[in-house]
Amino acid sequence: MTWRVVLVTIGVMLLSAVDTLAATPVAGATTRVAGPSATAPATPLYGVTIDRITGIAKVVGAEESLPERPTTRVYFDATEPASYYTAAVSQLHAVSQVMGELLDSGDASGMTTGAFQARVEDYLGTLGPSVDIWEIGNEVNGNWTGPYATGAARIDEAYDDVAAAGAGSALTLFANEYGPDNCGDGSGELTPVQYSEQYVPTAVRDGLTYVFESYYPTECGNTYPTDAQVATELLALHALYPNARLGFGEVGLPRPVTRRTLATGEAVMAWAYGLDPELPYYVGGYFWWYADQDAFKGKARLAGALRNAFAAEASALG
Repeated sequence: MTWRVVLVTIGVMLLSAVDTLAATPVAGATTRVAGPSATAPATPLYGVTIDRITGIAKVVGAEESLPERPTTRVYFDATEPASYYTAAVSQLHAVSQVMGELLDSGDASGMTTGAFQARVEDYLGTLGPSVDIWEIGNEVNGNWTGPYATGAARIDEAYDDVAAAGAGSALTLFANEYGPDNCGDGSGELTPVQYSEQYVPTAVRDGLTYVFESYYPTECGNTYPTDAQVATELLALHALYPNARLGFGEVGLPRPVTRRTLATGEAVMAWAYGLDPELPYYVGGYFWWYADQDAFKGKARLAGALRNAFAAEASALG
């Protein structure tokens, strides 16, 4: 056991002790409703992402054969109304949990706060019964998403609407802290902790159901964080989001796998779904981007690897 693992283990023990003390009633005090961190160990999420709904029947059939019930993260195209997804999301919900991505980071800079508010209301009102978790912000600290203050306003607005609907909420941060020079984006791009401290209101931090990191090893110097490194980062996020379950909300390659990139895709998938930072609030997730093309339809080159990945996650976290 390395010194770093020892420190992480001590940190987990101290946080567990703090949670226990916080949950112990004090005479004359008002009882605080316990958040997820004070409940039983987190239930793993076995995540995949689809970025299109054409041929949804094949996706549904493929998901039914997976060794664990998946949580399907659906990318909602910024140009489409919620009604476009009604039938597909309903079919997915029959075989999996559904996480709806309200606005991808790649679409963020082109949408005003007002337009985003209208979009959130449309999607919640139309798809609410079939969506279990709403991703209220994606890679929000990325320097390509527009002004940080604008992104923060969108997060605040979406969180209020999702909380009012009584639905699960998730925030995804771009994990640039693992790669060199903030994954090449420099110190001007805030890390997940820095962004959270400066731009996510305390009420949102306290109320989120999930907080995820998005990480692509091949885009960050081919750096594959170890269990201990992941634990160190998530301990810091847990201090800011004490009631949230933590995990990864997006992993993969920047494009669908090809015969040339297959081995790399298999390596990234095996690394991600096999992680075990040994934290009681860790849920895995991962939500492999391009699962539609890589594992469910067409050549589905990673179909076997995804089944193995789900099995590995169950072994690590189940």
